[in-house]
Amino acid sequence: MKVVASLVILFISFAAQSALAQSPVATLALGTDRIGEIRTAQGITTMIRFTEAVQEIICGDLYEPVASRGASNMFVKTDGKHTYSFDLTIVATPQAHRMVNVTDVAAATNPSPTGAATDPRGSDPEKPSPDFERLKAEAEQQGRQKAAEIIRTAQQQADRKTAEAETKLAEAERLAPQRADQEIERRFMQALMLGLREAKVSNTRAIAKKVVITLDPRMLLFNDKAYLRYTIQNTGDKDFAFTAMSLEVSDGKEGKPLTAVVNQSKTDNSLAPGESLTGVIVFDPKQVGTKQRLTLFVRGEDSAELAHVTIQQ
Repeated sequence: MKVVASLVILFISFAAQSALAQSPVATLALGTDRIGEIRTAQGITTMIRFTEAVQEIICGDLYEPVASRGASNMFVKTDGKHTYSFDLTIVATPQAHRMVNVTDVAAATNPSPTGAATDPRGSDPEKPSPDFERLKAEAEQQGRQKAAEIIRTAQQQADRKTAEAETKLAEAERLAPQRADQEIERRFMQALMLGLREAKVSNTRAIAKKVVITLDPRMLLFNDKAYLRYTIQNTGDKDFAFTAMSLEVSDGKEGKPLTAVVNQSKTDNSLAPGESLTGVIVFDPKQVGTKQRLTLFVRGEDSAELAHVTIQQ
């Protein structure tokens, strides 16, 4: 009794077709040196029938879907140790095969008395077909080359994106100082247009432990901020160090510190003999009531007071 095996190749389209024309049927008599053509279309199921059970299938396109109007190839090995080669072609729906019957050329032309196909490999049916092994090796090599090409392309794209990002970052860093200067100028011009205001400083000078603290006689007020400039000079013969500058308000009771930002010409709070530094304290003047006293403190270790200047009585 003849063994019949079926191989179904299904191509999935983006929209299923509601009706199909009558399925054309083709018969292919193939040998080791013949290539059969199977025509199919998107949305069409093509059935391929063999006279022997199918043992292994190798499809040529493993990494990308077959596009419409595209092509691929396929090898099929059966239990009878036959290897069949096919070209798969995507065609218009009316031209597509619905069923393909495959027979062996030798079996079709020279059937044996018992009806069994003749095995060209002789008495050893377990021995692999040289043609099949060669085709399998070629397909695997093509697959490895395709994978290597995909990885290489992805790496090139990643390198290009990285280079573009680094270029943009370098350009941004190059333009950062210029943009900062432009922003400062813009804010300064905006402040001038809105109008500068001033607040008188009650005391502009204090001396403690041969350290002279000098304040500008007026604070500048704009953009809801107060700017107070100060200078600290060490007139002694020893180094002078402090831990912080702070603003405090009081109404006759214990003082309360204000939120302020200190900007200095030196990053460290120390002065050698004869050395001086300049700084600007920025704060919100709304933190200070009209009848409250505002004082600038210079503090040392454990917040100990080293010197102070009364800014507003």
